[in-house]
Amino acid sequence: MRFLVFIFSFICFFQPAFAQHPQNIVREEITIPMRDGVKLGAIVYRPDQPGKFPAIVYRTPYGIDDYDSYAQFPLKAAKQGYVVFLVDVRGRYRSEGEFVAYKNEKQDGYDVIEWVGTSTYCNGKVGTYGGSYPGIVQWLAMSEAPPHLAAAAPEMTPISSHHFFYYGGAFSMPWLDWFVPLIFADKRKKAGDTSDTWSDEVAYDEWVKSDRRKWYSHRPLADLPILKKYAPEYYDWLKHPEQTEYWDFVNVEDDFKKFKVPVFLLSGWYDAGYGPEGATRGYKKMQAQAASDYAKKNSRLVLGPWNHTSLHTRKTHFGEMEFYESAGLDYDIELLNWFDEHLKEIPNQSQLPPVSVFVMGANKWRASNEWPIPGTVYKDYFLHSSGKTALIKNDGVLNVTLPGEEKSDSYVFDPTYPLWDVSFEKSYPYNQREIENRKDVLVYTSAPLTEDVEVVGEVAVELYVSSTALDTDFAITLTDVYPDGKSINLSGLDAGYLRMRYRNGFTKQEMMKPGEVYKIRIDQLYTGNLFKKGHRIRLQITSSKAPHYDPNPNTGTEIATESNLVSATNTIHHSKKYPSKLILPVIPNSK
Repeated sequence: MRFLVFIFSFICFFQPAFAQHPQNIVREEITIPMRDGVKLGAIVYRPDQPGKFPAIVYRTPYGIDDYDSYAQFPLKAAKQGYVVFLVDVRGRYRSEGEFVAYKNEKQDGYDVIEWVGTSTYCNGKVGTYGGSYPGIVQWLAMSEAPPHLAAAAPEMTPISSHHFFYYGGAFSMPWLDWFVPLIFADKRKKAGDTSDTWSDEVAYDEWVKSDRRKWYSHRPLADLPILKKYAPEYYDWLKHPEQTEYWDFVNVEDDFKKFKVPVFLLSGWYDAGYGPEGATRGYKKMQAQAASDYAKKNSRLVLGPWNHTSLHTRKTHFGEMEFYESAGLDYDIELLNWFDEHLKEIPNQSQLPPVSVFVMGANKWRASNEWPIPGTVYKDYFLHSSGKTALIKNDGVLNVTLPGEEKSDSYVFDPTYPLWDVSFEKSYPYNQREIENRKDVLVYTSAPLTEDVEVVGEVAVELYVSSTALDTDFAITLTDVYPDGKSINLSGLDAGYLRMRYRNGFTKQEMMKPGEVYKIRIDQLYTGNLFKKGHRIRLQITSSKAPHYDPNPNTGTEIATESNLVSATNTIHHSKKYPSKLILPVIPNSK
């Protein structure tokens, strides 16, 4: 029997379908009632022995049956004395109700945690874990302050809605790569719609093999046909480009003062841009605002050379880079040890320092008690050239000398021919030389370093820019240039982006005056890298990063409804009057 009826009570009355697992674990299939009567399907793993145990909850829109087919963590946790609940979120797979992305996760998260916390096999302590969507649902549940929640591990996920949906003010196009292959098949199945596949695997394969560029480049965005039937929220998101109260359904930035329990935060330098941003800002907010000293003292931050994916101990090679054995992290063990401390109250079970960051280049971990790393010096590298950087790639220079009277650098940004990131599906480090040879990409490069330079933290630029357009975009990428000339990106290419209409904040739009010079700051780019002696530091500047973001039409009109795309001439000024610069978080005297 697959599903069972439960009386709506936070006292669990188990009559589940269950099976004996060969590792002295019991696997059960149950339902969990929500306050409005909707029942969520769940799989439970528990030790095959009497008693009550701490519980760990994983909530996902991607199907607990699929997760159950490969994930080792539930079995490891059950063997270590936990009851593990894998739960399909509302409207997905085993669960009743209608799925509307992120809308019900605060209320349902509270109900699941409280139901689990008072269930037959739980001792009253509940932890949560999971990454991406299963990560943000933890923050959202925490915002409701469920009394039985004792610890949470939101991995690779944002804390703010706006830099999730509109990073730097530009709309995030990968929602196409989320809805079509990962969400629609089950929606069709639940609707009895036989017009296309009900198989997630088939949907994913078909989408990946299809000509996706026609959908990424479709204009206007608000008239994109393929999402209309099963993703009405997409069109609603497009109607709200500003940071307003509309986004509160998936925003916890103002809720940290309510958080009493510690969090385990993990992300990667090549994670989606919101990942390291969410992890580092979340950690800082926990330290500054959390409602208990216990939460402040016991929260953890881990940043490694990973992309937006699951971790395993042997995952040390990404793209064109090998980070060697020390990059491998047994996340399951680290997380269980941390849960042992906070759900089982076993002291000193976890040996992780408050902050652990992997420094690429050195390929070593750095431990710290704080974030940013204490002693970090923010060092300015100024932009220089003779004004020919768009065509002569060695014309652009980075150094610590203030510029004098210098010519600016201009390029033509054509939104019908945007920069294309080949790593957009799963960001990874790769040689940027092909990108850097484009005429709409400016590069500024330091001389070969005479000593190692260790950079760990948030990278930023302050640029003086102008444009022939009413609105346009500017984007940055930081690379490590090796002695053989290869130029390796040190973050995912979706990081470091700004739509000019939001240069003064995301709550309102302000168009440019063509030809006027504006000082802007672009940040939200995080990395940890040792630039070795003989290597060079390079900054890329351009105006598009497709398909991460919709290329700006440069018209100054409403982005979502604009179908006309026009070129703009964009200019970077660097002179005594306009000292554009790269700002690097440098760890001094590191060996």
